[in-house]
Order: sequence, then structure tokens, then C-alpha cells
Amino acid sequence: MAEFNKDGQPEGEWDDKGNLSWNEADWHQFLQRQEQEVARFLRFYDECPTPGMERLDWVARQMGWDSEDWSVSDFPDEEETGEGWKEEDANAPEFHDTDPYTLHRHPVFVVTSGLFLQVRYIWRCVLEKNQGKADALVSFDFAECLAEAEKHSLLAMQCMDMGDFLLCIVHLKRVLRGINLSLSHLPALVSISPAPERLQATLRSRLFDLREVCLRVLMDCREEEGRDFRDNDG
Repeated sequence: MAEFNKDGQPEGEWDDKGNLSWNEADWHQFLQRQEQEVARFLRFYDECPTPGMERLDWVARQMGWDSEDWSVSDFPDEEETGEGWKEEDANAPEFHDTDPYTLHRHPVFVVTSGLFLQVRYIWRCVLEKNQGKADALVSFDFAECLAEAEKHSLLAMQCMDMGDFLLCIVHLKRVLRGINLSLSHLPALVSISPAPERLQATLRSRLFDLREVCLRVLMDCREEEGRDFRDNDG
């Protein structure tokens, strides 16, 4: 695994490609490519044959990510890729582009963006099919919790990228608080659906996966901070 540069500059496959002479249209195309990555993640996520705690790792293999890419590190070096990943990685797309490193390309950003997007989309479809039945205040509170959680996940990613691991942990705890509050609203929300148990299970699974990603990154941030402390102490 490529080491994470504490000055905020990534090493390894995500190295900056040098000074880019991109115009506004180039950046628009870059964002479109990253949106396609989020869509590809969601396609694999919905196709996963083993829902549960293993789903994130299964999807990571289909995306061509190493298991450590959920952490604060970057894409893995080829020689450090685990043996168990080779079969799926053989079919994974390779990155031969000249795109620079940005947060948009980090697996954690792709996963959290995709899952927040899908939760919002599912709830919008429910509201569309059951107009006038939802409690407006509860629906607003649910949306606000999601928005706060997503905001802090983006801030956490920025802090992680800059090597501010303690601040990243604080933001991640706020993400977890938003997710937990969102989960607490589900019983009242799903009552408007003809299949409330199925809807609740669908939303819960995605919120729990968001929580799982946050917990993994949080643990890695604690390890990185502890390692930095030991290095400075020595």
C-alpha cells in the first residue's frame, strides 16, 4: 500500500500528473467520468449476491480496489495487492488516463457519494408514489440528517487528505450521529409504504454500510495518528 503523504500530496498511482493545462470543458468531462464511477459502484452494489457485512468488500473487488482502499491510503502498489483479489481484478478496468488526483477519485468518496445518492433517490420514489401521505416534518428531519451527515463526510475526506486525522475523526463522529438520527426516523417514514418492512430493510442496509465505511476510516485515522505520535516521540 502506498504511504499517505502527511503534507497532503498522494503517492503511487494517484500521483499528480504534473501541471495540467485543462480548460473548463476538461474539468466538466472529468466530473462526468467520476459520476460514471459512482454509477458503476451502485450497479455492482445492487448486484451483490451476498448482502450484509461482506457486501462492501465484494463491491470493492469488482471495482478493482484493494481492501485497504477504504482507509486513509491511496490505490495499492501492484506488488502489495493481496492474493485473494486477483481473480476479480483481472476483469477490472485499468486507469490509463491522465486525470490528476482529486478527492473525487478516492474510493471512500465514490462509496459515500453513491450511497447517500441512492438513499435520497429511494426516498424520493416513495414520496412520489405516496403523495400526501408522508409526515412533512419527519420527512424534513430525515432529509436534514442525511444532508448533515453527507456534509461532514465531505469535510472528513478533506481533513483525511490533508493529514488532519484528529479533525477527520471529529467530522466522522458527526457523520455517525447523522446516520443514527436518520435510522431513528425510519419507523415513522416507512409507514406510508405498502411494504414498510421491505423499505426499512432497504434503507437500513445502505445507512449501515455508510456507517461501516465511516467506522473503518475512523479506526484507520486513529492508527495513523497513533503512528505519527510514536514517530515523533521516538
